Amino acid sequence: MKGTKRISDLITNPNFLLPGRVNIIEANVSAGKTWFALNTLPEWANPERILYLIDTNNGEYRLLENILTISRQTYSFCEYGSKRTWGEILYVADGRMPLMTYAGFGSEVRNGGREFKWHDYEYIVCDEMQNLINYQRYEGNKINLEAAEDALRTILGEGRTKVIALSATPSKVRERFGELCYDVSFDRSDLCRLETFAEVPYGEKAEFLILENKGRTGILFTENVADMKKYISYANGIGVRADGFWSIRDDTQIKHPMTKEQFSLRDTILREETIPANLDLLVINRASETCIKIDGTKRKVDYMIVHNKDKETQIQVRGRYHGDLPLFLYHDVEAANNYACRHIPEKYLDVRLYRDERDELCELLHLRKEKDPNNGYYKWPTVREYLQKNGYSVSNGIKDSKRNGQYYYVISSKDTNLGELL
Repeated sequence: MKGTKRISDLITNPNFLLPGRVNIIEANVSAGKTWFALNTLPEWANPERILYLIDTNNGEYRLLENILTISRQTYSFCEYGSKRTWGEILYVADGRMPLMTYAGFGSEVRNGGREFKWHDYEYIVCDEMQNLINYQRYEGNKINLEAAEDALRTILGEGRTKVIALSATPSKVRERFGELCYDVSFDRSDLCRLETFAEVPYGEKAEFLILENKGRTGILFTENVADMKKYISYANGIGVRADGFWSIRDDTQIKHPMTKEQFSLRDTILREETIPANLDLLVINRASETCIKIDGTKRKVDYMIVHNKDKETQIQVRGRYHGDLPLFLYHDVEAANNYACRHIPEKYLDVRLYRDERDELCELLHLRKEKDPNNGYYKWPTVREYLQKNGYSVSNGIKDSKRNGQYYYVISSKDTNLGELL
């Protein structure tokens, strides 16, 4: 961990935020964005006047463990201001912050049977606001997400409420809301940030990495539930105790029902913020990409595999582990090819490489074809291009009359003059 300051130490009064704007607080994981929302904002306004929006059901479930928040279901039965439901005072709503997903918020907006008094809110916290935009690509609650965005735009237009976007990756928020955005200024020089000691791209199947890291504690991210189940099955088959959980939405559960053990695992992860001792590998997907927290002081994680080349996804998934991480592996075929060619074994440098030696080097580097990464490997002509791109000098083919006219190449080390070798 580097740095000593958290968001609450740096954004110290309400004047940092502007009404009628999307106040973007961009900061890395561990910087205390959620703490700021749940602890600093209630010092500036009654919690009943702060609406907390989040992207996933899993995230909502975890934050409801905070004594200051109240669920959408409970909120729906009370009217803030009167504190009454069915003619009786609802004391559970006193001093509590309503919390709901963006989809739930959109559903409330579309509910014509009850008026939602948006103008009563002094602050609306939009946690991982980029996913309000990202999730509109998918079917399901798309109509509710669109309604949520429309409502936020209306609220911004009224110019009274301070909308706060918390994210480590807010670029899509800036693109979508344009001039309505305001980047909150604060000193980032000593902001707390987690360290990752090695970031390594890979181009092969994730199964190879699971096998290589057998005996260690890890987290694996992949996009869809079918792949999650595949990796869980593979890991258990080789003696790596693995499991995971995904969205509890009805449409997902109908297609991919979770077991009793998986629901129990979900409860443990979201409540206790640690990987159970009987598990070696936790497998997650987008339902947990931005919301779960694994506390490194409770159990250390040795490695993380992100089977995705999108940089924002990598940043968000890395943030699920709150601790310094020894090894971060991410899937990017092109980056992996370049990584393999940065430092080749000395036995192949400054010597004549005939066909057998070149084939041996190609097999060793195993540079994959991006369009066919699981089956196709590059041969010498393309390997040579990668070597040159990564700083090595490679001669043109030279015919050796003493070797029956075979051609050889010479790869010069980065500090060697190729001309002296030929």
